[in-house]
Amino acid sequence: MSVALLHYHARSRQYVAAVPFTDFVVARIQAGEKRITEGARQATAATGDYLVVSPGILLNVENLPASDGPYQSSCLAVSRELLQKAWPAEAAPSRWTVLRAYPVLDQAFAHAEQGLRDELPQAVLVHRVRELLEALGIGGFRPAPGGDAGIAERVRMLLATDPQQSWRAEDVAAQLAMSPATLRRRLAAEGTSFRAVLEETRLARALTLIQTTTLPLKHIADDCGYLSPSRFAARFRQRFGSLPSDLR
Repeated sequence: MSVALLHYHARSRQYVAAVPFTDFVVARIQAGEKRITEGARQATAATGDYLVVSPGILLNVENLPASDGPYQSSCLAVSRELLQKAWPAEAAPSRWTVLRAYPVLDQAFAHAEQGLRDELPQAVLVHRVRELLEALGIGGFRPAPGGDAGIAERVRMLLATDPQQSWRAEDVAAQLAMSPATLRRRLAAEGTSFRAVLEETRLARALTLIQTTTLPLKHIADDCGYLSPSRFAARFRQRFGSLPSDLR
């Protein structure tokens, strides 16, 4: 159960296909534009706007620098558990939207952001997340909590604690108190496999590190469990449609 603050920065155009939003995300565009597509639906978040996304959604994302400087945004990522604790929504939920800034939302976002900077206790952050959710409700957005985590999501959360580790299905099954055969069967019922969840988790972590840090790409490949930088680059391009170096 957590909430994180991430900062995105790009000096040239970035396009990433099918970005997985595994957490509830509220991103404030500080400079430039963020273009989002899902099927036939498209939207653009300009400077000062907010992109708000419920968990469990894939979106195509394009970050465009401003005419006088780089693209910049601040992003609050709230885990499903914390979202469900802070927002037991009963009304029809929303998937994602772009909101124009309004004072209550600006204040609530700044309040939550400052709480993370000050490293306030988790119990206090829950209240600040709840304040942000109430502010989003005024703008008409009610996040979809994503329901109870399925087995693929539970595996992903475990793998995300250390993507670099040489994970085996047997080890994960033991930590989830089930047999490897049961784990594989339940993942197959959700249309995936252990290997697919592992790679998706590693590549999603790599995408975040590439866009929010200045770590060398080789270091990121190692940190995400790829011994070969060339294989990492190939798998990354196959998944997101861009090479890691393109996003730098």
